[in-house]
Amino acid sequence: MVNVVLSVVTAVAVTVAVVVSPEEARPGAVAAASALGVTLGALLLVRRRWPVTVLVASLVAVLTYNSTGFPGMGPLWPLLVPLYTVARTGRVLTGAGVGAVAILIGAGWVLRAGVPPLELLDMVVREVAVYALALVAGTAVRTRDRLAAEFGARLAAERRQREWEASERVLTERLRIARELHDVTAHTVAVVGLQITLAKELVDRDPEAAKTLLEGTRRINVDAIGELQASVTLLRDGEEPVLALPDESQLDELVSRAADSGVTVSLARSGEAGPYPPAVGLTVYRIVQEALTNVLRHASASTAAVVVDRSPDGVAVTVTDDGRGGPVGAWGHGLTGMHERASSLGGSLRAGPAARRGFEVRAWLPAEEEGA
Repeated sequence: MVNVVLSVVTAVAVTVAVVVSPEEARPGAVAAASALGVTLGALLLVRRRWPVTVLVASLVAVLTYNSTGFPGMGPLWPLLVPLYTVARTGRVLTGAGVGAVAILIGAGWVLRAGVPPLELLDMVVREVAVYALALVAGTAVRTRDRLAAEFGARLAAERRQREWEASERVLTERLRIARELHDVTAHTVAVVGLQITLAKELVDRDPEAAKTLLEGTRRINVDAIGELQASVTLLRDGEEPVLALPDESQLDELVSRAADSGVTVSLARSGEAGPYPPAVGLTVYRIVQEALTNVLRHASASTAAVVVDRSPDGVAVTVTDDGRGGPVGAWGHGLTGMHERASSLGGSLRAGPAARRGFEVRAWLPAEEEGA
């Protein structure tokens, strides 16, 4: 639309300039001026596609018209829009060169017409200033457009980054929820399954012992449901759960449950006393829980030992058993969860066959949560 308006205005302006010219008009001057105006206007329609060609063709059209002897047409203002367009495309030197040629040719014609040198100098200075303004305007708009494009690109990149980070946070939360659910349910299923088996064996020989085991199984289920509710509340809403999540202070109860399932389990603590940071305490509990679950489900062990050693720098957790050992791959997906828990706090975990017999899990966690 802008090109059409410029084309019409140019065509009309050139014709009017010749009609009102003080020079004596020859027959056909108006028609020639109209043809020049239409030519310059038509060139402006394609100035954005071929800017340099339009600039040069506009200059040639004006020079051709002036060579016919009709009332003269200065090349100054017919070249302003083409010069602006060339500068906007980044070809400032090309535009300056064509403008210089136009000024030199115009100065030559004026000088040949006997114009005084000072008047000629004044004309040249004014034309140079106007051409320079056109070039500067085109360059400024080009710079603005580039800055706008770069700003838009940065906004798009930042938006993609935020979307990626959001998807990563969602994935991280899903993994956290999956770990919590796995740790709670896997341990509960393993302990409950063993205790029900023992109760079934004792129901005829020692009904009271079987009843005690079943009551313990009921308590384990109730506690597991409470843990699941607390975990989901914390991970889904970010709010403090009504029921507190377990920590290292509940390791004795955890060991006692494992012992009730037929494995002799010992717990030894050493080092500094005092409460752990919440995430560290929960991770210690979950690592021991998962390690004992693997002992009950996979090791066929008769004894297991849990050692927790706390130092100013962090806490070391070791769980060993006298079972069958075997490759890490035979111990299920829980080891992956333990690795992820330790790594999320800036710690480390190593699991594999023990030196002499059985399986060993060693974890180290920093005293403070990573990034705290």
